[in-house]
Amino acid sequence: MTINQNLRQLRLDCGMTQEQVAGKIGLTRQALSSYESGRTRPDIEMLMRLCEVYNTDLDAILYGTSRTLKAARRVKTCATSLFILLTALTFVRSALLWAVNHTMAIPEGPMSPEKMAMFETRRRYIAVWEAMDGLLLTIALFGGLLLAALLIGGKCVVPVRQKLLYTAALAVGILLATIPFAYTDPVYGPPNYLITPVLVIFRLLFILAAILLSGPILKWRDSRRFRA
Repeated sequence: MTINQNLRQLRLDCGMTQEQVAGKIGLTRQALSSYESGRTRPDIEMLMRLCEVYNTDLDAILYGTSRTLKAARRVKTCATSLFILLTALTFVRSALLWAVNHTMAIPEGPMSPEKMAMFETRRRYIAVWEAMDGLLLTIALFGGLLLAALLIGGKCVVPVRQKLLYTAALAVGILLATIPFAYTDPVYGPPNYLITPVLVIFRLLFILAAILLSGPILKWRDSRRFRA
């Protein structure tokens, strides 16, 4: 993560808005926003003020050495890997089924040795496609749970809007990797292509809902501990 990303993540971890931080260090909100977007860079004096506000050291801002920033990097790596794996695997399994149905469709009529050989080859490819469906569902479940564990366990603050945008982008990516094949297949209809991707999306939505609900629950638990 870059300095501007570290600044933004530290502010989020402290639960402060840009206006609140700007007021503490004597800046305008626009100036702080410029730091966080990377358009401008704070000087060393301003960095020291930000360290005081975020209760951290200079290394945390410059190199992301704080625990929460390391957790944020792990979350970003996991989210990116999950996005690539799910969209790529969805594309490959859709392309495989589409290619099999275009090149190995069994013609009508009595079974000949040639047809039987083609049928056996086709059956093996379909078995691979089914295995990829199972793998896709498994990756969605365990990848989503790992991402949730990193978010909750690492106490990494990610805005709700960013979580929703990521989930929406992942859902769109999965569907775009499926729909062109689903509606141009001469043998199978769209449901054969879309059932597994839709199940993947619903699993991710369920995990996202659990993540969103965990925030208020953890805050309530921490407040009870503090009062006790």
